[in-house]
Amino acid sequence: YASMIMEISGDVPEKRNKHAQVIVEEADRLTSLVSDVLDLSKISSGIDGLKLTTFDMSAYLSEILDRFGYLRDTQGYVFETEIEEELYTRADELKIGQAVYNLIGNAVNYTGADKKVRVSLKMVSETEFRFAVTDTGAGIKPEEIPTIWDRYYRSAETHKRPVKGTGLGLSIVKTVLEKHGFVFGVESERGKGSTFYILFPAAPPQNNFA
Repeated sequence: YASMIMEISGDVPEKRNKHAQVIVEEADRLTSLVSDVLDLSKISSGIDGLKLTTFDMSAYLSEILDRFGYLRDTQGYVFETEIEEELYTRADELKIGQAVYNLIGNAVNYTGADKKVRVSLKMVSETEFRFAVTDTGAGIKPEEIPTIWDRYYRSAETHKRPVKGTGLGLSIVKTVLEKHGFVFGVESERGKGSTFYILFPAAPPQNNFA
C-alpha cells in the first residue's frame, strides 16, 4: 500500500496518515464481508453442521457482553442488563454466540443519543426463556420490518455504527436460528426503538454433555 499512498497523498504527512487509515479500514471491511459471506453460505448449505451441546446461556451472554466493554469504557455506551442466572439450553454454542453478538451489535449501531442498550434473559414459561435486546433509536418503518432479515439490508436511518458490519448480520442471525428451529423476531415502534428477541428451549443443567 505504501506506493499507492505516496502517489495519492504526496509528501503531506496528514494526508498520508488519513489515506492509510482509509485503506486499512476498507481492507478490514472487505475481509469482514468475505468472512460473513462464507459463514452464511456454509450455514445455509449445511456444510457447517450444528454441533449441539447443553450450556449455560446466562454465563455465555455475560461473556458476549464483555466484548462490548470497550464501547462502554471509551464511547460512553450504557448496557442495562437483566439476566437470570443458570438458564441452560441445547444448541450450537458458537453459532448462537454469533447470532446474539450480531443482535447486540445491531442495537448498538441503531440506538439513540442516550447510547443505551437493554439486554435481558428471562424465563417466560416452564419450557423456554427469552433473550431480548432493545435499543432507543428511531425504530423500524413498518414497511421495512418484513425485509430486515434479508441479505445486505441496511436501514436508511443515520447512525454512527461503532460496531463495523457488512449488512449480513441479521441474515446470519436468521439462518442460524432457522437451522436451530428457534422462534425469533422483532418488535418495533417508530420513535420508540426496537427489540429483537430469541426464544430458547430450556434444558436441565445436569444434561451438560456434548
